[in-house]
Amino acid sequence: MFLILTKSFLKKELKPLKKYYTVKDIKKTTKKISSSAIRLPHLGYREGELIKLRLVSKVAGRIIIYVYKQKELIIPIVLRLKKDKIIGENLSLNNTKAKLLILDMLDKIMDDVKNGDYKKEFLD
Repeated sequence: MFLILTKSFLKKELKPLKKYYTVKDIKKTTKKISSSAIRLPHLGYREGELIKLRLVSKVAGRIIIYVYKQKELIIPIVLRLKKDKIIGENLSLNNTKAKLLILDMLDKIMDDVKNGDYKKEFLD
C-alpha cells in the first residue's frame, strides 16, 4: 500500500495542525484501517471508499481517507482535531458542514492526483 500526500491536503489540512500531527502519525493511523475504521458512503467516487479513523497520536483527532482499492492507494482528505471549532466533534456525513468540507477536499485532492501534485510514500 502507498500513502498519497496531495498538495491540497498538505497545505489545507496538515500544515495548520503541524504542531499536533506529523506524516508519521498519519502513516501509523492508516495502518489501523482494518481494525478501527468507520466506512462512509462513496459520494460518487466508486473506485474506492471513504473511511474515518481516529488518529494515532497524543492529541485526539479524526482523519477521513480515501482508499483506492484497485491501485492500493490511501489518500488522506480531511484532518481535524476532535474538538475542532468549525466541525465540532461530528466529522461525519450527517453534519452538513463536514459533508461540504469532505466533498470540497475530495474534489481538490482528486485534481491534485490527476495533475501529479502529490508525494507517494510506501506504507510498510
